Amino acid sequence: MKTGFYGTLLVGVSLAGISAPALAQDADTGPATTEAADPIPGEIIVTAQRREQSQQDVPISISVVSSQALEQSNLTTIADVQFLAPGVNYNANFGGGFNIRGVGTQSLLMSAEQSVALVIDDVIQGLPEVSFAGPSYQSLVDIERIEVLKGPQGTLFGKNSSAGVIQIITANPEIGVRSLEGSLSYGTKNELNAEQVLNLPLGNTAALRIAGGLQRRDGFVPDLYSGTDRWAYERYSLRGKLLWEPTDDLSILLNGEYRHLTDNANGIGTFRVCGSGFGAFNPCEAVAPYGIEPGPENLQVATDGRSSTKQKVYSFSGRIDYDIGNATLTSITAYRDLLQPIALDTDTSPAKVYSRNENISGGTQFTQELRLNGEAGILNYTLGGFYYDARPYQKGMNGGTMGRIPEDSEKLLSFVAIGPYASQGYASWVKAKLKSYALFGQLEAEVVPGLTLIAGGRYTKDDVRQTIDYFDVPWLCRAAYAAGQSCHGMDLPLSSGEARVKADKFTYKFTAKYDITPSVNIYASYATGYKGPMISHPANQPQLLLRPELSKSYEVGLKAELFARALAFNLALFKVDYDDFQGQQRVVVDETTYFYTTTNAGGLQTKGVEADLTWRAAPGLTLAGNVAYIPTKFTEFAVQCYDLYTNPATTPGECNYVQPGMPEGSPAQFNAAGYPLIYSPKWTWGVRGNYETPVGDDLIFNASASYNYRSSAYGAVADPNSINPGYGLLNGQLSIGDADDRWEVALFARNLLDKYFVAGIYRTPLDSGTSGSTPLSTIGYANIPALDSSRTVGIKFSYSFGN
Repeated sequence: MKTGFYGTLLVGVSLAGISAPALAQDADTGPATTEAADPIPGEIIVTAQRREQSQQDVPISISVVSSQALEQSNLTTIADVQFLAPGVNYNANFGGGFNIRGVGTQSLLMSAEQSVALVIDDVIQGLPEVSFAGPSYQSLVDIERIEVLKGPQGTLFGKNSSAGVIQIITANPEIGVRSLEGSLSYGTKNELNAEQVLNLPLGNTAALRIAGGLQRRDGFVPDLYSGTDRWAYERYSLRGKLLWEPTDDLSILLNGEYRHLTDNANGIGTFRVCGSGFGAFNPCEAVAPYGIEPGPENLQVATDGRSSTKQKVYSFSGRIDYDIGNATLTSITAYRDLLQPIALDTDTSPAKVYSRNENISGGTQFTQELRLNGEAGILNYTLGGFYYDARPYQKGMNGGTMGRIPEDSEKLLSFVAIGPYASQGYASWVKAKLKSYALFGQLEAEVVPGLTLIAGGRYTKDDVRQTIDYFDVPWLCRAAYAAGQSCHGMDLPLSSGEARVKADKFTYKFTAKYDITPSVNIYASYATGYKGPMISHPANQPQLLLRPELSKSYEVGLKAELFARALAFNLALFKVDYDDFQGQQRVVVDETTYFYTTTNAGGLQTKGVEADLTWRAAPGLTLAGNVAYIPTKFTEFAVQCYDLYTNPATTPGECNYVQPGMPEGSPAQFNAAGYPLIYSPKWTWGVRGNYETPVGDDLIFNASASYNYRSSAYGAVADPNSINPGYGLLNGQLSIGDADDRWEVALFARNLLDKYFVAGIYRTPLDSGTSGSTPLSTIGYANIPALDSSRTVGIKFSYSFGN
């Protein structure tokens, strides 16, 4: 850690946090959870350390998004958390996933783990969701709060959490309460959001809570070939929770959920910059007859193939808490089943060059966690064990004419790029088996008045197996079929055989916290992180075993509540180094043989500062804000050279790096050391205000507004052509309702200033010509449309009845 760097940032951000605070965490005027015992008014209760504590007492950088903040933002999916918490971003490409402090997963592989763990009601969501939309589709229904834990959290959470955790807590049944509450909103593009929650008491010891939600919206990207508006969606979910507390010492909570979604886009892009095409095919020329003009604000496509996502998820869990005196024994058992057929017209044109990219993915997941939380003298402790068993799979059927066979051909040429028999014209079936075992624990003690020491550790053992089998589909042949050869070069059955990789690791964390006063504390921590091994499957190559991704994290922080808790200010400074980063890379075998795959691509570093401030400035008026400055960089990352193009993506003259371990004579690559991570803006900040006042004796008026900004970010490694410009969004809501919270009517707006932006920029498939051609080829680029890239206004009615 460089003292000068952090010292300068500490002073600068402290002043910025006081003079111009940026968005954040919503300060509830009541307890954040019904289970907390007599919380101080305005206090936020979290479970970041697997037990209930005040947010200000936990020596971790945490952003908390309350149910009130979610409701007033009128955002609709989990991915929108990036607009409510500093240092959080969502990667709309590479299968979808979160980045925390710049770090996230860059892989679509079946055995890939997310660097940022998504945990819902204590259950890690480990199955890969391969759609380009990914977990963004998970809708927000009956959410009590969302906790964003930053930095490695593996000592207490899940099987990885090497970059952080997004923990979502849904509301539990309330014993003795009979209530019906819900909301219905309607907005631009026929956006409809409906939610209904029923809480029923079952005698004096049990209660049932049923929550259902429906979300739908018309598309906003006209498809001028099919006449369809793309990026339309429909989602609905139903969750039931049963809570039984037969004695004061025993609590049993059963949870079951069904979630279903459809869309008609699956991340389909719009042309931004035209390239040199693919052989005789040029996608920009193919859509030109439809009047489509590529550009940064292009929101039109013309496609003949199917682009869609369908998803069905069933999940069941049971939690048992048993009080055994000075300790509580907790058991959490969970099962999840995912089915997700997807399709994408990859050439994004009316041609059949690569119009059928169809995959069926899914799998099952079983987890079991046993945990003991207790006290012994000055010690608070957590001890536990964790077991994870997942069986993900993916069936891939991909093909097109490649411009080599007639458009009306009944056969298509294979574009399957998976495993050793990718060139044989068959579809692929990847099947993985992932098992993980872990023992973990944490000890906390106030060794002297005001000084608390915390030590935690986790031993994890992973076992990953993967097999690729091939099967025939009547419309798919190998590329050689275009030259008059047979449809398939080899007969079935064909199989890769089982590949297997094992790894085990002990990770740990040390923290010291000092209470300067009862409401002001400072802390420092050192932690190691671990993301398990996986197996890659490059085209026409043996399966590739990947080592675990490791990290080392340093963090110092300040948490303060001042002026009778009217003002809360939190500050964190951090530095994290990653080794054996798992990312997309070109692997060179020799001078003439190379392939693209996920591999241990090198190292990276993320460091910076985060600050947030909440101020209850006057009765009914709350102002809040946050800011994050995170200058990430690769420390070593070999990528393909793009300097032999008219619009080079890598610096000309610097294609001279041969990664250690490559065969002698391997072609040089470009070392992206010093370049920032993708989907990682250097600056994110925002401000939020909420004002509430009585109107007469029976009504309450509320006004809230927020502005969130993120600076520019790369969409492809070391490619300045993929830099997405920074943008800010203004959201607001005006409401009036019954003083007893029986009903409320609100007018809301998202992106009130109608700021256009895109979710990301990527190199257009089949639109780059040939490296080093004469004349030089041009690389094409495409936009990932963003749902909130135009103004949305609407009206919402909320109601609540019961006791």
